[in-house]
Amino acid sequence: MQRKLRIGLMFFLIILILLFVFVYKISYHIALTEIQEEKREHYEALDDFYWIEEEDGLVVVCYADKETVFDMTSISVKDLPITVQMEIDNGIRVNSLKQVYGFLENYSS
Repeated sequence: MQRKLRIGLMFFLIILILLFVFVYKISYHIALTEIQEEKREHYEALDDFYWIEEEDGLVVVCYADKETVFDMTSISVKDLPITVQMEIDNGIRVNSLKQVYGFLENYSS
């Protein structure tokens, strides 16, 4: 009788552990999915417009938040026309990716 009780208790503990592992994996998957969705929404919001700025003497394209770098170019700011250099000092707001590539095409060597 006591042996059956031990086997039943062991079986119960194994089932309980498996249940905890299953619930943990499900909750982890749900949390990971939510984080990925938040990141996707964040980067979609950043795609609204871009900034062309100067960093370490080079032209840099940033997302709308002005912190996340979209593209680090090899275009030297000092090689640009003086009017463009002055605009880059303040940051040039560009409304589309097409305009970003147009600017980069115009001033790349």
